[in-house]
Amino acid sequence: MSPIWKTAVLAFLVASSISIARCEEAIKRTLDGRYLVDLNGVTVALPDEDPKDQQTGFYVASPPGKSPFHFYLNDLLRDPERLASRLRSAEWVSVSVGSSTNHPREIIGVSVVKGVNRASILSGVDTNCEAWQADWARYRKVAIGLPADEYGWTRQDQAGSPYGSMFIKFLDAGGREQSRYYPVHCNFAGGCSLWACHDRLTQRISFYSSNKPKGEDYSVKEFDRQIASGKTVLERLLVNRSVDLSYP
Repeated sequence: MSPIWKTAVLAFLVASSISIARCEEAIKRTLDGRYLVDLNGVTVALPDEDPKDQQTGFYVASPPGKSPFHFYLNDLLRDPERLASRLRSAEWVSVSVGSSTNHPREIIGVSVVKGVNRASILSGVDTNCEAWQADWARYRKVAIGLPADEYGWTRQDQAGSPYGSMFIKFLDAGGREQSRYYPVHCNFAGGCSLWACHDRLTQRISFYSSNKPKGEDYSVKEFDRQIASGKTVLERLLVNRSVDLSYP
């Protein structure tokens, strides 16, 4: 190897070691190797991922009128000093983890049932989630008087555009008026989601239920399994925080 190449290789190794050292200083790791990332006071644990198969993305609040600042886990690991600081100090920050073509039944190393494709955490004031709460409360009020199907879900189809359906499931025995409940919203394409925001923490799971454009109906009988599977991803993701997707 020529002296020039030796110098170049040495420079690369030095730069790499400095980058690794800075990353380890800014981002701690669990005993099993996952990265501990601070989202404005909420800690999440994330495994390494293939740069060609990136499914862990962050969104950070930006000034009004601009799209949120977005980057991936590998970007954070390459520039931890700048990006970790933004995650710790922004008005709101979120992380979204999903399945991929290469790993369709796995999210951050957790096996998931068919249809479950994404889980996310948002730390800070979630204006979108807060805006939905009035709608959920209205659907819940109607659901109190509706019969449930054999799986325990009530259904309210939404007229107009975009078409979709709201499913409510009461979770506690006894009267519905005092029961906690899950509000699952499914869109016209067959994608469904369940999310809840409590104490400046939003937790969300998304799952695919049917091919509505081809005339398939939602597969309600799979909802409970899909929700339970999505919750295992959130439980793996969140550190020292409980998972609660219900509303009182």
